[in-house]
Amino acid sequence: MVMQNIKDSYIRALYIAKNYRNLIIFLALANIVFFFFGQWMVAQELPGVIEFRKEVLKNLPELLYIKPITGPLAPYVILKIIYTFIFNLTVGAFLTTTAPGAIFFLPYIISVLRAWSIGVIFYGLLSNPIMVIAFYGTFIFEFGAYVLSAAAGIDIGLSILIPSRKKMTKRKDAFRVAIKDAFYLYLLIATLLLLGAIWEMGWLHFAGLQTTENLNLTNSIDML
Repeated sequence: MVMQNIKDSYIRALYIAKNYRNLIIFLALANIVFFFFGQWMVAQELPGVIEFRKEVLKNLPELLYIKPITGPLAPYVILKIIYTFIFNLTVGAFLTTTAPGAIFFLPYIISVLRAWSIGVIFYGLLSNPIMVIAFYGTFIFEFGAYVLSAAAGIDIGLSILIPSRKKMTKRKDAFRVAIKDAFYLYLLIATLLLLGAIWEMGWLHFAGLQTTENLNLTNSIDML
């Protein structure tokens, strides 16, 4: 019975994601464009971008989010996975790209700025093949999750602005439908972020790459 309910919930989540496909495709393409645009700007050595990059890299070790991973949780891969997953789900996805959806365009702006920042920060830093695997695997999982969380936020904002989007006449009714849709989408978001946390922390821990510098780099995806 429980397994059937879980299966039905995922089927519902996939159905909702399919209904969002145009928005999801738009957000995915925008993120990819801004990611490579950030890398191009570093390659062109634009002064303001280079200064921004240096400042972020200098301050990464001091980020409060990273300290538990490089400190008390460092020997325990399971705890690092759980910690990373919870942080990414609450801060990286919900608070950053879904909750701001009341102003419908904010999740889009936050999403593309994050992609641009990651492109800027990681340009030329991944010389180790295993680090490349760890980074891009993490990036794909988390990128997919954050695109979905941004889509959920944008849909909530648009539903308040245009109730007919949800086939409702009242804004509060459209808002309720959008919140319910977002709840189901978060099943997919949570799954992707869990896989991303396992991939990231697993590679860094078991491949012997758990240095402070490497953890700072891969975890900057979550912080930016």
